[in-house]
Parts: sequence; structure tokens; C-alpha cells
Amino acid sequence: MDLYDLLEKVDSKESFLQFLKALKEDKMDEDKKEVEQPSPPYGSGANGWENGSIVNFLDAIEAFGVSSKLIPQEPSWKNFALLIYAGKFYE
Repeated sequence: MDLYDLLEKVDSKESFLQFLKALKEDKMDEDKKEVEQPSPPYGSGANGWENGSIVNFLDAIEAFGVSSKLIPQEPSWKNFALLIYAGKFYE
């Protein structure tokens, strides 16, 4: 299942943890692909990851949280998943 599809289905602790596992596996898959055939240095990786380091990943989560109207004040498992998903690509 696609990461975005999993994100859309997050509504509980269990589905949040399934999403996290899939996101981790997506990054591990990209890292393997990048060893075999590196992507150009100024673009996203093979699976669309823009933020490969933990610092850049966390910075993207923070920036998305601050600027996005999609994250309401009341937390939910899906909001947590959306924030973490944004760490993959948000700049």
C-alpha cells in the first residue's frame, strides 16, 4: 500500500505505528537504491525523500507544523502521522 494511502487510514495508535513502520521501510528501501544507483545531488532520492538526515527531517516536520493549516490545535493520531510524513519531503 502507498504511504499516502496508509496516512489517510491513520485513526488509532495501531494504524499510526503501521504507518511509521511503512515510512521507515520506505526510507530503508531508498537508501538501498541510492547505494546501487545514486540520484542527482540536487533532487529528491529514488523514493522521493528530500530530507535524508535526522536534522533536516525534524526541521521539515517543524516547518510544516508551523505553516500548515492542515494541523489543528487538537491532536490526533492522523495529525501526528501527517507531521512525520511531511518530514520526508517538506522544505
